Amino acid sequence: MSTHLYKVTAVKSYGKLAKGMAVEIVIRNASRPPSQREVIDVINQKYGSGTAVNGLSLSNFSIVKQ
Repeated sequence: MSTHLYKVTAVKSYGKLAKGMAVEIVIRNASRPPSQREVIDVINQKYGSGTAVNGLSLSNFSIVKQ
């Protein structure tokens, strides 16, 4: 299977999440976009715990396959 890279950018501010914050997520062995949990985890790893909270909707993000 292949590897896919997605760029995820916040399009709305929400709590500590600011519009324009962006991360890249690699999905291996699947052709699906990143899940809500994956997006939240990667944002919190990059910007600090609590930046993206549980329940944050994927509609707050632009998800583009690179």
